[in-house]
Amino acid sequence: MFTDLHPSGAARTAHTKRTARTKRTARTKRTARSKRTARTKRTARAGARTRAIALGSALLALGGGTAAWFTVPYGTTHYHPTYAVRLDTPEFASGWADDVFIGKVTAREGLRRTNGDRLLWTTYRVEVRKTLKGEVSGSVRVAQEGGDDPLRRQRIVVGEAPALEVGRTYVLATRLAPDGWHTAPSNFHPVDLSPAEGGSDSGTDMSTVWEKGVAHPTAQRHTRPSAVSRAKDPSALYTRAHIG
Repeated sequence: MFTDLHPSGAARTAHTKRTARTKRTARTKRTARSKRTARTKRTARAGARTRAIALGSALLALGGGTAAWFTVPYGTTHYHPTYAVRLDTPEFASGWADDVFIGKVTAREGLRRTNGDRLLWTTYRVEVRKTLKGEVSGSVRVAQEGGDDPLRRQRIVVGEAPALEVGRTYVLATRLAPDGWHTAPSNFHPVDLSPAEGGSDSGTDMSTVWEKGVAHPTAQRHTRPSAVSRAKDPSALYTRAHIG
Protein backbone atom coordinates (compact mmCIF):
# COMPACT_ATOMS: atom_id res chain seq x y z
CA MET A 1 0.00 0.00 0.00
CA PHE A 2 2.91 2.38 0.80
CA THR A 3 4.38 1.71 -2.58
CA ASP A 4 1.11 2.58 -4.29
CA LEU A 5 0.79 5.88 -2.44
CA HIS A 6 4.44 6.89 -2.41
CA PRO A 7 6.28 5.36 -5.37
CA SER A 8 9.77 4.33 -4.48
CA GLY A 9 12.36 1.94 -5.81
CA ALA A 10 11.22 0.08 -8.93
CA ALA A 11 7.82 1.74 -8.83
CA ARG A 12 9.37 5.22 -8.75
CA THR A 13 11.72 4.27 -11.60
CA ALA A 14 8.85 3.06 -13.77
CA HIS A 15 6.95 6.25 -13.08
CA THR A 16 10.01 8.34 -14.05
CA LYS A 17 10.48 6.41 -17.29
CA ARG A 18 6.83 6.90 -18.23
CA THR A 19 7.11 10.64 -17.53
CA ALA A 20 10.29 10.93 -19.62
CA ARG A 21 8.69 9.04 -22.50
CA THR A 22 5.65 11.29 -22.32
CA LYS A 23 7.83 14.43 -22.41
CA ARG A 24 9.91 13.11 -25.31
CA THR A 25 6.76 12.22 -27.22
CA ALA A 26 5.35 15.69 -26.64
CA ARG A 27 8.61 17.34 -27.74
CA THR A 28 8.75 15.13 -30.83
CA LYS A 29 5.19 16.06 -31.75
CA ARG A 30 5.87 19.77 -31.24
CA THR A 31 9.06 19.58 -33.34
CA ALA A 32 7.26 17.69 -36.10
CA ARG A 33 4.44 20.25 -36.10
CA SER A 34 6.97 23.12 -36.25
CA LYS A 35 8.83 21.52 -39.15
CA ARG A 36 5.59 20.85 -41.03
CA THR A 37 4.51 24.44 -40.45
CA ALA A 38 7.87 25.81 -41.66
CA ARG A 39 7.79 23.57 -44.74
CA THR A 40 4.24 24.62 -45.45
CA LYS A 41 5.17 28.31 -45.23
CA ARG A 42 8.20 27.85 -47.49
CA THR A 43 6.12 25.87 -49.96
CA ALA A 44 3.43 28.52 -49.88
CA ARG A 45 5.94 31.30 -50.54
CA ALA A 46 7.59 29.35 -53.37
CA GLY A 47 4.19 28.50 -54.80
CA ALA A 48 3.08 32.10 -54.65
CA ARG A 49 6.22 33.25 -56.47
CA THR A 50 5.89 30.50 -59.06
CA ARG A 51 2.23 31.39 -59.65
CA ALA A 52 3.14 35.07 -59.92
CA ILE A 53 5.88 34.37 -62.48
CA ALA A 54 3.58 32.08 -64.46
CA LEU A 55 0.86 34.73 -64.41
CA GLY A 56 3.32 37.41 -65.48
CA SER A 57 4.58 35.29 -68.35
CA ALA A 58 1.03 34.61 -69.50
CA LEU A 59 0.15 38.29 -69.33
CA LEU A 60 3.24 39.25 -71.28
CA ALA A 61 2.46 36.61 -73.90
CA LEU A 62 -0.99 38.12 -74.28
CA GLY A 63 0.45 41.60 -74.64
CA GLY A 64 -1.05 42.97 -71.44
CA GLY A 65 -0.46 43.14 -67.73
CA THR A 66 3.12 44.37 -68.09
CA ALA A 67 2.82 46.69 -65.11
CA ALA A 68 1.55 43.84 -62.92
CA TRP A 69 4.38 41.57 -64.03
CA PHE A 70 7.06 44.07 -63.04
CA THR A 71 5.77 44.19 -59.47
CA VAL A 72 6.85 40.57 -58.93
CA PRO A 73 9.84 40.67 -56.53
CA TYR A 74 13.25 39.51 -57.71
CA GLY A 75 14.71 36.23 -56.56
CA THR A 76 18.49 36.01 -56.23
CA THR A 77 20.71 33.32 -57.74
CA HIS A 78 24.39 33.13 -56.77
CA TYR A 79 26.99 31.45 -58.96
CA HIS A 80 30.51 30.66 -57.77
CA PRO A 81 32.40 29.45 -60.84
CA THR A 82 35.88 27.97 -60.87
CA TYR A 83 38.39 29.96 -62.91
CA ALA A 84 41.35 28.79 -64.96
CA VAL A 85 43.32 32.01 -64.35
CA ARG A 86 43.81 34.46 -61.51
CA LEU A 87 43.03 38.15 -61.90
CA ASP A 88 43.50 39.22 -58.30
CA THR A 89 46.75 41.18 -58.72
CA PRO A 90 47.74 43.89 -61.22
CA GLU A 91 50.40 41.56 -62.63
CA PHE A 92 48.03 38.62 -63.20
CA ALA A 93 45.25 40.84 -64.59
CA SER A 94 47.67 42.67 -66.90
CA GLY A 95 49.03 39.39 -68.25
CA TRP A 96 45.50 38.25 -69.11
CA ALA A 97 43.87 41.47 -70.37
CA ASP A 98 43.92 43.09 -73.79
CA ASP A 99 43.37 46.46 -72.15
CA VAL A 100 43.98 47.98 -68.75
CA PHE A 101 42.64 51.50 -68.34
CA ILE A 102 41.22 54.07 -65.97
CA GLY A 103 37.65 54.95 -66.88
CA LYS A 104 34.60 56.72 -65.52
CA VAL A 105 31.25 54.95 -65.73
CA THR A 106 28.86 57.42 -67.35
CA ALA A 107 25.77 55.23 -67.89
CA ARG A 108 24.27 51.82 -67.25
CA GLU A 109 22.99 50.76 -70.66
CA GLY A 110 21.25 47.41 -70.23
CA LEU A 111 21.82 43.68 -70.56
CA ARG A 112 23.32 41.28 -73.05
CA ARG A 113 23.20 37.50 -73.17
CA THR A 114 25.80 35.05 -74.45
CA ASN A 115 26.33 31.29 -74.69
CA GLY A 116 22.76 30.61 -75.76
CA ASP A 117 21.30 32.92 -73.10
CA ARG A 118 23.09 31.01 -70.34
CA LEU A 119 25.32 33.97 -69.40
CA LEU A 120 23.93 37.36 -68.41
CA TRP A 121 26.01 40.55 -68.60
CA THR A 122 25.25 44.09 -67.45
CA THR A 123 26.54 46.70 -69.88
CA TYR A 124 27.92 50.15 -69.08
CA ARG A 125 29.20 53.10 -71.06
CA VAL A 126 32.66 54.03 -69.81
CA GLU A 127 34.71 57.11 -70.67
CA VAL A 128 38.40 56.21 -70.89
CA ARG A 129 40.51 58.64 -68.85
CA LYS A 130 43.90 56.95 -69.15
CA THR A 131 45.12 53.91 -71.08
CA LEU A 132 47.65 51.77 -69.21
CA LYS A 133 47.72 48.88 -71.71
CA GLY A 134 46.21 48.31 -75.15
CA GLU A 135 44.59 50.65 -77.65
CA VAL A 136 41.33 51.47 -75.86
CA SER A 137 40.27 55.12 -76.07
CA GLY A 138 37.28 57.44 -76.06
CA SER A 139 34.00 55.97 -74.83
CA VAL A 140 33.51 52.20 -74.83
CA ARG A 141 30.97 49.66 -73.66
CA VAL A 142 32.04 47.45 -70.78
CA ALA A 143 30.13 44.26 -69.98
CA GLN A 144 30.29 42.84 -66.45
CA GLU A 145 29.03 39.35 -65.57
CA GLY A 146 25.71 39.15 -63.73
CA GLY A 147 22.82 41.57 -63.32
CA ASP A 148 19.05 41.89 -62.93
CA ASP A 149 17.04 39.82 -65.41
CA PRO A 150 13.64 41.55 -65.80
CA LEU A 151 12.13 38.70 -67.83
CA ARG A 152 12.89 35.94 -65.34
CA ARG A 153 12.70 38.29 -62.33
CA GLN A 154 16.07 37.04 -61.13
CA ARG A 155 19.10 38.89 -59.76
CA ILE A 156 22.12 36.97 -61.05
CA VAL A 157 25.21 37.36 -58.85
CA VAL A 158 28.39 35.80 -60.27
CA GLY A 159 31.44 35.53 -58.03
CA GLU A 160 32.25 38.27 -55.53
CA ALA A 161 33.09 41.24 -57.76
CA PRO A 162 31.07 44.38 -56.92
CA ALA A 163 28.90 45.88 -59.64
CA LEU A 164 30.08 49.05 -61.34
CA GLU A 165 28.38 52.27 -60.24
CA VAL A 166 27.52 55.17 -62.50
CA GLY A 167 29.61 58.25 -61.73
CA ARG A 168 32.57 56.40 -60.24
CA THR A 169 36.04 55.96 -61.70
CA TYR A 170 37.78 52.57 -61.83
CA VAL A 171 40.84 50.71 -63.00
CA LEU A 172 39.47 48.10 -65.40
CA ALA A 173 41.18 45.09 -66.96
CA THR A 174 39.19 43.76 -69.92
CA ARG A 175 39.31 41.66 -73.04
CA LEU A 176 37.81 42.90 -76.28
CA ALA A 177 35.14 40.62 -77.73
CA PRO A 178 34.71 40.35 -81.52
CA ASP A 179 31.37 42.17 -81.31
CA GLY A 180 33.00 45.26 -79.77
CA TRP A 181 32.36 44.77 -76.04
CA HIS A 182 35.08 45.09 -73.43
CA THR A 183 34.32 42.20 -71.08
CA ALA A 184 35.18 42.16 -67.37
CA PRO A 185 34.79 38.65 -65.92
CA SER A 186 33.50 38.07 -62.41
CA ASN A 187 36.89 37.12 -60.96
CA PHE A 188 38.22 40.60 -61.71
CA HIS A 189 37.41 43.15 -59.03
CA PRO A 190 37.26 46.68 -60.47
CA VAL A 191 39.49 49.04 -58.50
CA ASP A 192 37.47 52.06 -57.37
CA LEU A 193 39.56 55.24 -57.63
CA SER A 194 36.78 57.62 -56.62
CA PRO A 195 37.35 59.66 -53.45
CA ALA A 196 35.95 58.13 -50.29
CA GLU A 197 33.10 59.85 -48.45
CA GLY A 198 35.57 61.32 -45.98
CA GLY A 199 37.36 63.12 -48.81
CA SER A 200 40.53 61.00 -48.96
CA ASP A 201 41.62 59.86 -52.40
CA SER A 202 43.86 56.81 -52.86
CA GLY A 203 43.35 56.88 -56.63
CA THR A 204 46.82 58.23 -57.39
CA ASP A 205 48.53 55.49 -55.34
CA MET A 206 46.46 52.69 -56.89
CA SER A 207 46.97 53.93 -60.44
CA THR A 208 50.73 53.88 -59.79
CA VAL A 209 50.47 50.30 -58.51
CA TRP A 210 48.66 49.31 -61.70
CA GLU A 211 51.18 51.09 -63.91
CA LYS A 212 53.88 48.95 -62.28
CA GLY A 213 51.75 45.82 -62.74
CA VAL A 214 51.28 46.55 -66.44
CA ALA A 215 55.05 47.00 -66.77
CA HIS A 216 55.62 43.54 -65.23
CA PRO A 217 52.72 41.29 -66.37
CA THR A 218 52.58 37.69 -65.19
CA ALA A 219 51.73 35.03 -67.78
CA GLN A 220 49.60 32.08 -66.66
CA ARG A 221 49.69 28.58 -68.06
CA HIS A 222 45.96 28.23 -68.73
CA THR A 223 45.40 31.64 -70.32
CA ARG A 224 43.63 31.27 -73.67
CA PRO A 225 44.46 33.56 -76.61
CA SER A 226 42.15 36.54 -76.87
CA ALA A 227 40.28 37.75 -79.94
CA VAL A 228 42.73 40.65 -80.19
CA SER A 229 45.78 38.39 -80.11
CA ARG A 230 44.26 36.18 -82.84
CA ALA A 231 43.04 39.01 -85.07
CA LYS A 232 44.86 39.82 -88.29
CA ASP A 233 43.89 43.46 -87.82
CA PRO A 234 43.34 44.24 -84.12
CA SER A 235 42.77 47.92 -84.90
CA ALA A 236 39.53 46.95 -86.68
CA LEU A 237 38.23 45.47 -83.42
CA TYR A 238 39.05 48.67 -81.54
CA THR A 239 37.36 50.76 -84.22
CA ARG A 240 34.21 48.65 -83.80
CA ALA A 241 34.40 49.05 -80.02
CA HIS A 242 34.79 52.82 -80.09
CA ILE A 243 31.50 54.66 -79.53
CA GLY A 244 32.56 58.26 -79.22
